[in-house]
Amino acid sequence: MKKPNEVTPKRIWNEYLRGEDYHRQIGLHETVRKNEDFYNGEQWKGLNAPDLEKPVINIFKRAVTYLGSQIISDDVGISLEPFGGNEKISEVCKILGGEINRAVEITKAKTKNRELIKDAAISGDGAFYAWFDPEKGKNGEIELENIDGEKVIFANPFEQDVQRQKSIIIIKRMMIEDARELAKANRVPEEEIEKIVPDSGAGYSGEENDPGRELVTVLLRFWKEDGCVWFSESTKDIFIRKPVKTGAKIYHLAWMPWERRRGSYHGNAVMTPYIQNQIYVNKMWALAMVYSSKMAWPQRFYDATKIRGNLSNKVGQAIGVAGDPKAAIWFDSPAGNMSAQVLELVDRTIQYTKESLGINDAALGNVKPENTSAIIAASEQSAAPLIFQRLANHQLWEDLVHIFIDIIREMYGIREIYSEGTLPDGGKVFEKKDFDFSKIDYDAFEIKVNIGSASYWSQLMQVQTMDAFFKNGIIEDAVTYLEHIPGEYISGKGELLEKLRERKNEGGIADGA
Repeated sequence: MKKPNEVTPKRIWNEYLRGEDYHRQIGLHETVRKNEDFYNGEQWKGLNAPDLEKPVINIFKRAVTYLGSQIISDDVGISLEPFGGNEKISEVCKILGGEINRAVEITKAKTKNRELIKDAAISGDGAFYAWFDPEKGKNGEIELENIDGEKVIFANPFEQDVQRQKSIIIIKRMMIEDARELAKANRVPEEEIEKIVPDSGAGYSGEENDPGRELVTVLLRFWKEDGCVWFSESTKDIFIRKPVKTGAKIYHLAWMPWERRRGSYHGNAVMTPYIQNQIYVNKMWALAMVYSSKMAWPQRFYDATKIRGNLSNKVGQAIGVAGDPKAAIWFDSPAGNMSAQVLELVDRTIQYTKESLGINDAALGNVKPENTSAIIAASEQSAAPLIFQRLANHQLWEDLVHIFIDIIREMYGIREIYSEGTLPDGGKVFEKKDFDFSKIDYDAFEIKVNIGSASYWSQLMQVQTMDAFFKNGIIEDAVTYLEHIPGEYISGKGELLEKLRERKNEGGIADGA
């Protein structure tokens, strides 16, 4: 590893160019741009056919929305526990758990996770980048940003583990004035700031809609040295921020490919294999519309030797003919019917595409479950094809928790926290005290991070358990059963309970009813 003073803007720029060359080889930018257009319904973009109708039967909009909703429909549960049950570390885990949940709320991580999953489905990758903002709040707070997968370059594109990379570059496309303001804030000399000029970039998704905007590529590079993470910010010619050593032990980047691709850190998008299916559906529908518009009315044929001039359809107009006007001088030919196989094949293409994407009747709710257990079974069955994506998202959250712990340990210092105490009578009380987060030894700490769909499983398990109790007579009255069913499953639960209690008090409900 070269020393920090040997890291130059030119060297970083060459690393960026090598990364973009790899992106071009796998067609990343073109794939992302096309997938984004098809998701947004811009599926005839670039076609020069002014006389052709351009219908859009958008398969992907609903597909991506559905697949994403299946992954994020359950709340993410986070818990920390030490390996070995050390009591002192257990107390620290409780404190860290509280701060992490607080950071999740402040950064709106769960909301941003929804956008990340949609990005991963469309482009193949989703990424979180976290950092500490000392200007935010009273003592500084953690910030979190969604990063486009196509704007991340790994030193080794064949290695999928973020933490094993020698370096990572995050590409930022900035307005010229913003980049110069940032350089000025970092005390870059004026003559150097003048070298910040627009560049064409690599053709990132969205920039083609505003080609006149003056943007410059700013490279945020991270690397590890002496057990710590270093970073710098630079353009092609100058450092906006010279190499800085941080106290971080890990890269603050959490990475999630939608579907892992062998031998590449970039994943496969859910849409890419089915683009041609969408094109076929749109094309056949367009041709069917052309046919129906031209052939919907019968064609008229007439004897030109008998009619003087052109045939007219004007109401009441006399038509001069040569010969006997009673003789047949024209007839109407009925329009031919379009083959039913055309629309049948279009319907089957849409159906098979949805099934290939994992969208079926059970997934869309087009089933009639007869009881609560059937609802649960249908829900589990519909989510089964997405188990790898669900686990990948859980891994993303686990990585994010470790990143939050690293930032908290490095940047929080001494802060006031609320700690749970025990009163002489055994009661619980919360007391305010100072805690030095810098004392947390990240290397010595062996913390198990548990990530799961906590509320989802607890609610479904609660329903299943109560069904079994009621069926087997362990619970013998409807009021007790209903009291323990989560409110999300029964609309107007409070009113129903109130009426049941009134009937029970009047003796109208027998046990087991």
